[in-house]
Amino acid sequence: MKQSERLDQLITLLANGEFHSGQAIGESLGISRAAVNQHIHKLEKLGLELFSVTGRGYKLARSIELLRSQAIEKETPAQWKNKPEFEVRSVVDSSNDQVKELAKSGTLDAGFSLFAEAQTAGRGRRGKQWYSPFGSNLYLSIYWPLDDGIHGAMGLSLAVGVALAECFTNLGIDEVSVKWPNDVYIAGKKVTGILVDLETSPEGAAHSIIGIGINLRMPDHVGEKIDQAWTDLNSELPQPVSRNKVAAEVRASVLSALQQYGQSGLSAFQQRWQQYDRFIDQPVKLIMGQRVCLGTCRGIDENGALLVEDEQGVRRYFGGEVSLRAQDAIN
Repeated sequence: MKQSERLDQLITLLANGEFHSGQAIGESLGISRAAVNQHIHKLEKLGLELFSVTGRGYKLARSIELLRSQAIEKETPAQWKNKPEFEVRSVVDSSNDQVKELAKSGTLDAGFSLFAEAQTAGRGRRGKQWYSPFGSNLYLSIYWPLDDGIHGAMGLSLAVGVALAECFTNLGIDEVSVKWPNDVYIAGKKVTGILVDLETSPEGAAHSIIGIGINLRMPDHVGEKIDQAWTDLNSELPQPVSRNKVAAEVRASVLSALQQYGQSGLSAFQQRWQQYDRFIDQPVKLIMGQRVCLGTCRGIDENGALLVEDEQGVRRYFGGEVSLRAQDAIN
């Protein structure tokens, strides 16, 4: 049995949040007591918090609901049942990178999706680390071809952001907002990041890989490492919702948005973006390296550019290295 398989088996054993003796774990996995300790330490490196009590064994600080393909399929709305395909993987470096490799090795259907339980090299915009503890949040990557070439990606993250904001609202969460170009907030705290990777061929064909990280039930000991205000869905939902159900609803919402985006472009999302825009008609500052621009946010245009009004009029800004903040924000 591979080491990764033993780790998965150990996590499945501990997922119920009950104590399991070292001897029972060793017998179940076919390893020694010393090897059990080594595997426990590896789980801790994945962001799982465990307790060890002499005479009782090991237990997770809280039970976890593991992602299961059948459970996600069962909760999926009829339109997206059985198509396109999706996978659930345990520990990956980056879910986006995993989909990249799959795209290289064969033809993927539009909308192919990959969920991961944990990422060891999760990343956000501008190369920032995306904390990805095991079994706590959602890490999802979706393959989407761009029929119009690389230009078809303009505004893609905005359409996905609107879809997620609407999904969270439908789950019963209040004060959901979107921040240009790739974040979703709840009550002014970040809950979701979107990362779009683009791939092109010499012939001009292009596809995107849309990575989505959603704080679902972030452990406090991991959340302490995050350098900005954050929240998770579990803290904002009016009542607990199955992790597999959230995964199904998120995937279906994004697939529906991508289908609509492919047919109509960003025009179908402009007004909906404005309804959720965190900074609409508010004073903002744009940080571009050492340069800072001040103005008033006026939403987005049909291409996904940010509209900011200053003394010279309304200016258009595109993504890349542009960072948007409220004028009184420190970070």
